[in-house]
Amino acid sequence: MTLSREVLARRIRKAITEAGSTQQDLARATGMDPTALSKALAGRREFKSLEVALIAEQLGLSTQWLLADDDREESPRLIAVRATLTERRPVDQAVAFAEQINELDQLLTDLGYPSPGHVDVLPTNARSDPVQQGYALANSAHQEMALGTNDLPPELDDLAALVEETLGIDVTIQPLPAGIDGLALSTADLSLALVSSGVSATRQRFTLAHELGHLLAGDAHELTLDEDVFGDRSGKERRANAFAAAFLMPEWALRDAAQGGEPAEPTVVELLGRLRVSLDALAFRMHNLGIVNAAGRDRLREMSSARIALRPGRTADLQARNERRAPGLVLQRAVYAFVKGDLGVRPLARLLNAEPDDLLGELTPPKRRRAGPGTGDATYPVYAL
Repeated sequence: MTLSREVLARRIRKAITEAGSTQQDLARATGMDPTALSKALAGRREFKSLEVALIAEQLGLSTQWLLADDDREESPRLIAVRATLTERRPVDQAVAFAEQINELDQLLTDLGYPSPGHVDVLPTNARSDPVQQGYALANSAHQEMALGTNDLPPELDDLAALVEETLGIDVTIQPLPAGIDGLALSTADLSLALVSSGVSATRQRFTLAHELGHLLAGDAHELTLDEDVFGDRSGKERRANAFAAAFLMPEWALRDAAQGGEPAEPTVVELLGRLRVSLDALAFRMHNLGIVNAAGRDRLREMSSARIALRPGRTADLQARNERRAPGLVLQRAVYAFVKGDLGVRPLARLLNAEPDDLLGELTPPKRRRAGPGTGDATYPVYAL
């Protein structure tokens, strides 16, 4: 069934409201005549193709989503943004990047390369305190990942790959506007955690865990701005932070290391190297678990020595700043679609931030050589997908 005038108008009206904008603002931003826009939004005239493209760009949407057939189920975009600012434009830029990945995911699905699916929302006790919900959610996630008493991978890229493999949640690390730590985007087909590469490695790791908390809890809100890591916030944000702390720093690991007392500096250095968290995060987690009192927490936070500065993994963490990582599950599907001849190189190049021609040369197998007399069958590389 083709898209009706009324459905398109309804989608655009809904998008204007969700963006906190007005018809007048949209008319000015797109250069449309206000009367013509009003008629189109009322379903009394058709939108022109250029108008749809300008509206999609202004509202941070994909034209593909706006122009989807009437009978296609409209999947809500559930987004949570972790930020240290309240300005809208940098947030819109981050959301627009996530939407590009979502648009490619939809295209791959339409081409016959659907998402392998992700873990359903994990159960929590809705009546319990949000912090306790976060702790329970972290335990469930560890079980889904079959970790047992093993630590999470210390390197962020390895952790991201494990999350994708076991939870079906795509993880991408990209440069984002200053003040944006990351975001979570969820649709019926895609769960995506987007982490800023411009912050420290320990903050990247905590942000990834925080976004996982939102995705695994099924937080259904359109847009939330978080102010800082340890400040007061809504129940959903408290739950996501509690999840992140328990996910990255399991209670058993901290109690085992502390052995019933306040940990000395060598133990702190060992934990920081194993868990790859900040000293502040470790101190607050130990205090919240009752391993140390408030004074002990403050003593931990004030620790400063060459051993802590040079703890295991510090060099790798410093090198992690400004690195990029494409969403692994979407990337795998895109490469497969390219190899099968169903996807051009340009969408893949945008995903990888690469030059299309360079990527084409890298992915295209060499031409098959003709077998000469006495040489037997020709050999050439094949893809193991």
